Amino acid sequence: MKAIKKKRLSEIGADEIKKYIEDEGLKYGDRLPSVAELVDLLQIGRSSLREALQLLESQGVIEILNGKGTFIRESKPFQIQMAFEVEDKKNFLLETLEVREALEKKAVELAVKAANDEDVEEMTYHLQQYVQFLQTGQRQLANQADARFHQAIYAASKNKMLESIIDSVWDTFHEFWNEPFGIDDIFDQSYPYHEKLLQGIRERNSKSALEAFDEIIQSVKQSIYNIN
Repeated sequence: MKAIKKKRLSEIGADEIKKYIEDEGLKYGDRLPSVAELVDLLQIGRSSLREALQLLESQGVIEILNGKGTFIRESKPFQIQMAFEVEDKKNFLLETLEVREALEKKAVELAVKAANDEDVEEMTYHLQQYVQFLQTGQRQLANQADARFHQAIYAASKNKMLESIIDSVWDTFHEFWNEPFGIDDIFDQSYPYHEKLLQGIRERNSKSALEAFDEIIQSVKQSIYNIN
């Protein structure tokens, strides 16, 4: 008998919003109901709804425009759907890490050459947000900031096909990478290498950036190996 993973209220809310989008046949550019309407519809608190919407935004499902509302984002041309049971979660994480390493390393290589000042500023902002949220005990928001840091690198690669493929993989496996085994700080040790990676991209130093990326992967891999 397998243990059932306990979902956060915000994750359940995000799933229900996805179901609502599908049931209502909402398309790119369509607007979601207001916050007040969604709170009523889902019967959850405003803070949980806000986290659910932020989670969906980080996954690329919606776009939140201040003062205008929340809108459905354009569907990605690539969407990988998981159609298998995960029996050995530890091995599954290691296998998906190999996929991420292959794709994201190429994104880093391209970003070093193609990133502009705005791209670097966005990466810097999300990394600073990650630290700030950790310091204030907002773990889920910290995880989302980390995700956005990596997504900013994909965007900075200026290769739309690569970005779309990576995002599709990221979305599919999100629940397995978000606090696996109930350990919320499992990947925190890789943070210093994120700073080094950002610095490498900022200085357009391919060697330094790729070394930092390899160190992130090795740190994450070791954290998975250390799980009993």
